[in-house]
Amino acid sequence: MDLRLMRYFVACVENKTMHAAAEAVHVSQPALSKAINNLEAQLGVKLLDRRPRGVVPTPFGDTLFRYAKMIDSEVRRAVAEIDAMRGMTRGLIVIGVIPTMSGVMAEVAREVMETLPGLKLKLRIAFSAELTAALFDGELDFALLLLPDETPPMGLTFEPLVRTGPRVAVRAGHPLDGQKALTLADLSRYPWLIPDYPPSHRAIINRAFLDAGMPPPTGAIEVSTVIFFDAVVRATDLVTVVPSTLFSVRDTGLVPLDVDFPFPHEHVGLAFREGSTLLPGARATMAIIREECLKLPGQEPVAD
Repeated sequence: MDLRLMRYFVACVENKTMHAAAEAVHVSQPALSKAINNLEAQLGVKLLDRRPRGVVPTPFGDTLFRYAKMIDSEVRRAVAEIDAMRGMTRGLIVIGVIPTMSGVMAEVAREVMETLPGLKLKLRIAFSAELTAALFDGELDFALLLLPDETPPMGLTFEPLVRTGPRVAVRAGHPLDGQKALTLADLSRYPWLIPDYPPSHRAIINRAFLDAGMPPPTGAIEVSTVIFFDAVVRATDLVTVVPSTLFSVRDTGLVPLDVDFPFPHEHVGLAFREGSTLLPGARATMAIIREECLKLPGQEPVAD
């Protein structure tokens, strides 16, 4: 099958209109339409539903899109590995990053630009659950995420780097900011935003309130994009839970509260698909990430 046709098809699905897809792959729209028709003829199925406002994949198209993304990723890895054999470190590395480690990744990106100028980084900022799914789908070379506290899912390899502990936090200037020895009653007067991952956070908070004979806090807002997560907490009186590393990496506008919940220690680390061939650029970037994580206050190498 012609890889060019696969690339055109992926562009149609990702850009949602033939016009935008044609611009993305630098061909005319009639040429793109003809290519998709040829691909559908080869497979004998309809891949895209053409609608007034764009195109959407059919069930056949959904299946092809999933495999086409993985094929494109493997071809990219092959080209990069050939470059490495020629003594070159270049190409595109796609990395998933949880928002609380974006400060670390900013330093990593600066180091990569200085020492590996031929390498390009594409960062996907998301919660750990979303990044884990993206790893399985072959959309990421690797991820820097919160490692699962339960049995790790099969098919992924994890390398712990940073030990952290969850903290209850609010925006700077919140009415609770600076108060000492806060009680559950103090916390119950304000709305909460508790991320869905990891689920243990919500369970521990609920248990503490129930043991005190109080109803657990309910989530006032649910956030599906991590970009909005920080912004909404900084702009409201929401109470939230974040890793302690957040406060040592950058000025987030959030402050930890003087309150104790029995949160266990957690680990942030690298994750990648088991048995996958890590590109030389990915390996070099991972080495820089390890060095930057060791610079965090109170950190030392974490044993597997």
